[in-house]
Amino acid sequence: MIRCKINVYLSSLEWRRSILRKILRGLVVVFLLFFVSPSFVRADETSETTGGSTETPQQVLEIAPRAISGGSGKANDPYLVSTITDLKSALGQSIPSGETALYIKLTGDILYSYSDRTISINKNTVLDGDGHYILYSGTNYDGDHFITGANNLAITLKNIKYGNVTYPNSNWYGILHVVNTNTNFVVENIDYNIQKGGQPFYANTNVNTLTFKGKNNFKAGTSNGGYDGEFAQGFTSINFAEDSQTTIYHDAYNELAFLYAGGSQTVTVGKNAIVDITTNKPYLSYDGNFTLKVLEKGQFKYKAISGNNSSTTSKAVLFKALGTITMEFAKDAIGRFTTEKDGFSGESPTINATSPNYILFDSPSGKSALNGATLKFSRKDTDGYAYPIKYFSSGFKELSPNVTGNKNVVASDISNGESVVYARAPKITGMSADPMVGTDLSQIRVQINQWTPENLVNISKVSYKLGTKRLYSGTDITAAAAQTSITNAFPSQGLWAQKDIWATNNIATDSIYQFENLSAQTYYLYTKLEGACVPGYTLSSLWIEQIVEVPSYIEVTLPDVLEFRTPKAGEIVKEQHLTNYSAINHGNVPVNLALKTLTIKSNSSPVVSLVSNCQGKKQVHLKLVAEHPSGNDNRILDPLLAGTITGQPIALTPYWDNDREATLYLKGEHSVSVLDGGPHQINYNLAFSISQAS
Repeated sequence: MIRCKINVYLSSLEWRRSILRKILRGLVVVFLLFFVSPSFVRADETSETTGGSTETPQQVLEIAPRAISGGSGKANDPYLVSTITDLKSALGQSIPSGETALYIKLTGDILYSYSDRTISINKNTVLDGDGHYILYSGTNYDGDHFITGANNLAITLKNIKYGNVTYPNSNWYGILHVVNTNTNFVVENIDYNIQKGGQPFYANTNVNTLTFKGKNNFKAGTSNGGYDGEFAQGFTSINFAEDSQTTIYHDAYNELAFLYAGGSQTVTVGKNAIVDITTNKPYLSYDGNFTLKVLEKGQFKYKAISGNNSSTTSKAVLFKALGTITMEFAKDAIGRFTTEKDGFSGESPTINATSPNYILFDSPSGKSALNGATLKFSRKDTDGYAYPIKYFSSGFKELSPNVTGNKNVVASDISNGESVVYARAPKITGMSADPMVGTDLSQIRVQINQWTPENLVNISKVSYKLGTKRLYSGTDITAAAAQTSITNAFPSQGLWAQKDIWATNNIATDSIYQFENLSAQTYYLYTKLEGACVPGYTLSSLWIEQIVEVPSYIEVTLPDVLEFRTPKAGEIVKEQHLTNYSAINHGNVPVNLALKTLTIKSNSSPVVSLVSNCQGKKQVHLKLVAEHPSGNDNRILDPLLAGTITGQPIALTPYWDNDREATLYLKGEHSVSVLDGGPHQINYNLAFSISQAS
């Protein structure tokens, strides 16, 4: 097949060279179709010539392997080969009875020259390199080396290395030149490091499938490269199998596209598969309608670089030259498209998003990420998550807080920003908020225990706000106005406290926080999670609300006794008390201590009277004083007389306040002297009532 897709971009001299090169490729194909497939005649049979024609009997060929080290070509007993002669001989064998393919295994590195080229694989074949090399020693890179010779083949090459320091080159037609149609070409655990002749995959027609399995690494091109082109040509379907990992560095000299099919093409990144592409090509794909499917938890990363081999280093990066481009991203999938050249241009992609992780377009070089292309985002899920579109242009900004249908993005929408991302915002799916009260304890202990995405375990920020009333109006907390109101709330609007926590190791353990010293009442707790789940971006969950009731807790300690001694009649002063006595509030509400009654105990001296004023002998006038540390609201209950007592209560604030306690002592005067036959002991009971202050 002759390709004429790049005529528009070449000079007249380059055009002639390109067409000549492609004509030569076509001639090689014609030659192979007529002359490659050999005919074999068993040694014990002769051919008959009738009417000038030669016919070979149709039968199973049984050629004894002459240079094969061992094996029978079966899956559990492959042919063992260690030289190019061994390999040719093994490839010429028939598929063993009961098998669906011919199985071959390398026992050593294979070195072949240009004279060994055009090695045909014309049947279903599995070639296992077992970690060995297949190396080319020649300097001609235009001829194909391994080639298919039939339709409807299933060919697998696995565990093979291509290119080393001594033999770094290959050929223009790749690992296997697929000539015919409906070939399923599978590569598995391939290590490909080629300088000249660095196009690994080439097919003449576009009705073929290329499948990557296992772990593959491809590197093609150097500053002196040539005789190469696209990464893959002529495959209708390119599949990266489930759980596979494929890394591609393609800095090739010829051609403009990374992929070329000649018609419609579908690239599928399987579940959990990772594809990481770096290329100097300005086009991801050339002509035909192109579809990229990234399945659940798959990753497709594409980076366009200037490279060493490209004559188009200043060109913009185009998704397509001709035809449409459609991208589909499934649940938890990732897509990243990076350019070191001018921003993405060409055909505009339609991006169907069904709960992806993120889809990012960026330009680390600082240039605009978009340069003519329109990103046509179409949300297909209803998973309940917010999917904002954010961008970077002199700072991080938000274009849309949540895409709910279709959203087109052009360069002007993001102020020609360096990057733009469609991403699933984090979401808090479970948290606890437990009130705890006790002695000198009144708190709400909060913790996030479930969230998505689950990979938000490092350098994530958790924000808490606690309000004494609801911090937004309306009934829908997810509304933009409600979220803004919570974010901007301040104390006069009911904000009691707020706290930001950096969860550096694990959100579940690092998000624990305790709002302490809380008055008994109803609180409104708001929580938000932020995380760097997209390279270069911090995404935030919506604020969620939880109502928490902190119950009242009352606990007051009072002294058992108030003792004083006075050696002579006269004033009773604080210094005469034997120790300091305090009433202390250990609860979370303010309380009032009200002195209710005084009773005289039986062991109190009957000769001493308790009076309101000392006007005779053997009398005592008492006052109860309560002093707060702040000096505010000090109380004097005067006089203390037997029976019911009235007066202003002693106020104690909650346990975290300075006036949580009051020092208690007795003052007054007495008229008891040593001449009265003393000493005399007085002993009274004081009864208090404790109540929550309003």
